[in-house]
Amino acid sequence: MSEIEEFKMYLELEGKSQHTVRMYSYYVERFLGEGYDLTARSALRFLAKLRKSGYSNKSLHLVVQALKAYFRFEGLDEEAERLKSPKVPKSLPKSLKQDEVRRLLEAIPPTRMRDRLVVFLLYTSGLRVSELCNLKVKDIDFERSLLVVRGGKGAKDRIVPIPKPVVEEIKRYLSTRDDESEYLFVEDRRKAKDKISPKTVWYLLRKYGEKSGVKVTPHMLRHSFATHMLENGVDIRAIQEFLGHSSLSTTQIYTRVTVEHLRKAQEKAKLVERLFEE
Repeated sequence: MSEIEEFKMYLELEGKSQHTVRMYSYYVERFLGEGYDLTARSALRFLAKLRKSGYSNKSLHLVVQALKAYFRFEGLDEEAERLKSPKVPKSLPKSLKQDEVRRLLEAIPPTRMRDRLVVFLLYTSGLRVSELCNLKVKDIDFERSLLVVRGGKGAKDRIVPIPKPVVEEIKRYLSTRDDESEYLFVEDRRKAKDKISPKTVWYLLRKYGEKSGVKVTPHMLRHSFATHMLENGVDIRAIQEFLGHSSLSTTQIYTRVTVEHLRKAQEKAKLVERLFEE
């Protein structure tokens, strides 16, 4: 399967329309075909070329979104963030319901300890996929149930608590490893010391997502973590620390998600209708 075909499937799992998938794939294929590097600087040169050829700001916005999506697909989150586009209303991030997370975990065989742990950590710690792939065994404090996320977005380190049951899962997983890799997660089919790649994480989520009937990506698990934390009364500033957001305004998009959740619950209760019942 080609890179573009994998990218198309990634976009579909993100819930993009067929039109968006076609347009994003077209611009990414053109970008790659012209030999540009996967950097924000190269992307800016590509955008400048398109502007000179007559592209409007609206069209350039679409190109920027396509390139940002591809950079994230490749695990290049920082390069994606360096790309800026015209301001447009932000859509609410997609998140899973808690029973969908449960179904996803149930679809993973107990023998696939690495895969189960990947889902556990993405959902219970809110890590970015690139942060997950870069985790080293030495970054885990087993005594205090903490992990150190090194070189996150903006090259900032942060400390993230992890639930004790997940710590126990990590211990069990490490006890099955016969390699000497410094990384917590390693590839199955390559040399034992190779750390797991964002593409592998994306692939295994797609596989178990199809098995469980749940559309899921690493980003959706991160969104689900933040949304469920907020719905359960966790202070938004604590969630900001978990996610590694430098600005609270970035985290506040999750309050919009929760408001929608509350609105649906309110409508379901039909309180107003009951006031006027005869």
